[in-house]
Amino acid sequence: MQLGKTQTLTISEKINSGWILVDESGEKAFLPKIFIQDEKETGEDVEVFVYQDDDKLKATTEIPLAEVGEFAVMSCVQSLPSGAFMDWGIIKDLFIPYKQQKTKIIEGKRYLVYIYVDEDMELITGTTKFKRNPQYDELPFTKGDKVDLIMMNESELGWNVIINKQYIGLIYASDVFKKLYPLSEETGFIKAIREDGKIDVSLQPEGFENIDEFKQKILNKLEENYGLLYVSDKSSPEEIKDELQMSKKNFKKAIGGLYKDKIIDISDDKIKLL
Repeated sequence: MQLGKTQTLTISEKINSGWILVDESGEKAFLPKIFIQDEKETGEDVEVFVYQDDDKLKATTEIPLAEVGEFAVMSCVQSLPSGAFMDWGIIKDLFIPYKQQKTKIIEGKRYLVYIYVDEDMELITGTTKFKRNPQYDELPFTKGDKVDLIMMNESELGWNVIINKQYIGLIYASDVFKKLYPLSEETGFIKAIREDGKIDVSLQPEGFENIDEFKQKILNKLEENYGLLYVSDKSSPEEIKDELQMSKKNFKKAIGGLYKDKIIDISDDKIKLL
């Protein structure tokens, strides 16, 4: 049985209060009746998330915010001296012991939480203590891959981020072209997998093959401003960042393409739609 994971189990027995489910080894988990939506027969498979409740394995068809080995943003539903209970999307709240809290967790507030199995207690547990910018041996990414991000915190180098719920990476300050907020969600792109196993991320795709995205962004902005923008290839990187949330490099590529296609005209201090 994979504790804290979504998995396919087999219906072993049906009772009034729910179903007894088993894995290939015969280990059991109980699926309460409230989570049974489709009628199935004994011997059929069902996909469930397995968790613990009162030292017993239970199953649910609910989808948690994250599984063991993943990060998620969660709200605190109760804070006690011994620890805090977090809403992680299923009927059973996730417990974070006091010793696993980076700062004291306050009821009603949201936190970035990592889920793991405590080896001593063999319990699914949460923590707000984790390494910043760790090193990885193997990664399922290649340069340019589109990824989902959770913003962690701003540092001297830039922003620490969670990648696809599982990995910690870094967006350098030079690649930030918009206002970012802790715990917000963004779309990003793998910029580099470094030799030391660390991950660099960008908020924008790189290269000419992605220039259409920047062209469209500029056109949208021009349409919003009656066909005129007071930025050009002579504008400073800061002016372009404030106006369009993109780098000057990508801006110049995009307006060059739009000019070549005879869509815009470029002056020393502005661009305009033709």
